[in-house]
Amino acid sequence: MEASSSPIFNKKGELTGSVHIIKDISKRKEEELQQQQLRNKAEMSSRLAAVGEMAAGIAHEINNPLTGVIGFSELLLEREDLPDDIKANLKIINDGSQRAKEIIKRMLTFARQTTPQMSRVNITELINHTLELRNYVLATANIKIVKDYDATLPWVVADPGQLQQVFLNLIVNAEYAMKKAHDKGVLTIKTEKLDGYVRISVKDDGPGMPEEIRKKLFQPFFTTKEPGEGTGLGLSLSLGIIQEHTGTIRAESEEGKGTTFIIELPIASDTDKIAEITPEAEPPRSVVKAKVLVVDDEPSIRLLIKTILTQNGHVVEECDDPRKALEKLMATAYDVILLDIRMPGMSGIELYRNILTKIPDMALSVIFITGDTSDEATREYLSAHQTPYISKPFNRKTLETKVDEILGRKA
Repeated sequence: MEASSSPIFNKKGELTGSVHIIKDISKRKEEELQQQQLRNKAEMSSRLAAVGEMAAGIAHEINNPLTGVIGFSELLLEREDLPDDIKANLKIINDGSQRAKEIIKRMLTFARQTTPQMSRVNITELINHTLELRNYVLATANIKIVKDYDATLPWVVADPGQLQQVFLNLIVNAEYAMKKAHDKGVLTIKTEKLDGYVRISVKDDGPGMPEEIRKKLFQPFFTTKEPGEGTGLGLSLSLGIIQEHTGTIRAESEEGKGTTFIIELPIASDTDKIAEITPEAEPPRSVVKAKVLVVDDEPSIRLLIKTILTQNGHVVEECDDPRKALEKLMATAYDVILLDIRMPGMSGIELYRNILTKIPDMALSVIFITGDTSDEATREYLSAHQTPYISKPFNRKTLETKVDEILGRKA
């Protein structure tokens, strides 16, 4: 309510009365709140976009050296002439590199550079599968799981891998809060059907949080964890994923009363058109001994590919200059051409266009190599031309499988 008063004076200046006005301004306040919420949402979207661009750029720069670390550590682990202590050290290197690879994947997902693979999802099953990943840790932390599932819960349309990432993040955060508060706890996960939506609630009995912290939860790099224990990207990533699924996520919390994260996702309708996701059969290993050209400006990646494919009996040539590579291709026929997309002087896409124009028969031999899946133009080009590609960092099996696919087409 808004109140105002105005005095009434006669000609002599004497006070003879007053006018009092009381207005109901609840609608105006509601509109102001909505506008503020829109401003907050726009500011958050801007922050997510800026951090997303930065994350994608960092990921691309790290993927190049990481490819060599993962690839060569795998090759060394396959050797039988190395002492066990050396192999143990190599496994630590490889495991650490794989962990870095997963962090980069999370950063690219945060940057919304991975396309969701949508399918009909049973939320209850997905939550149970996620809990299985943490069963041992939760049990040893004396955390009891309470499941309050709606037995009639309908399906939703979602990327199960991305949703599982959100659920796992919320479970790990709850686990951390309860352990820090009292070395035990109760984690309650509830599902229920609303009008057109499925609601998932993840509740802990931890210490809760004040309003000023709750407001910052979804900001990139904001964390309440100790240094080294969290990146501050988990909830920002979760927000991005849920928004991609046209859903909402929010937190409810009071100091001393725990925290509840609430996710709401639209129910799948009968008219939703979802592509069937079927696992691709692994192609048989090719017995063809091929002539291969590797074009990449990174020496470690050229050497890794050459080492792997030479061990498989292929003849491998390498080149760090796309222009010189074009000269080679004009003079010699190659069965497989592994082509990095981002190179100085001439990009891999430019070289591919030259191949299409001047030696079109060799275009079917091309496999792109890229650590730059964050670039929209690159993604659109790969999709439009349906050209095979390998994302950095890759391992031996990924490389061998893609080469065998190309050779299989020619058999």
